[in-house]
Amino acid sequence: MSVRTIVGFVADFSTEPIGNDPSGKELAAFVAQRLKDAGFAVEAPNNREDWAWDFYTKDDELKIQTIVGLVDDMDSDPPRQWLITNDCCELGFFQRLFGTNHLAEKRKQMLRRIFDALHLIISADSRFSHIVWDVE
Repeated sequence: MSVRTIVGFVADFSTEPIGNDPSGKELAAFVAQRLKDAGFAVEAPNNREDWAWDFYTKDDELKIQTIVGLVDDMDSDPPRQWLITNDCCELGFFQRLFGTNHLAEKRKQMLRRIFDALHLIISADSRFSHIVWDVE
């Protein structure tokens, strides 16, 4: 079974940057808080080099990076205003050497849990539309 790692959508959140911060701070904070409310260990969103927002979700030895960014491609079919991507952060040398199969399965399970939660979060909120999932 494939793991959903990217979701594009249109959402009723401000697309305007605030000061030197990129667009999407309010959306990133909303998503991070809702994942935290769903029981995940989530860090606060950070400005990702002035083009998006990212935050990390931790589970034992795994760390998933979530990036929330404005793509503003409203002419595509369906339109993609925002994009959220998730991926596992680089594992350490010994984790790669001794835990490859175990960690690969844990990674898939964690990504599935995050995206199941994301799906519930955004599909239940009327501010989101044109939700399209891409798979790994």
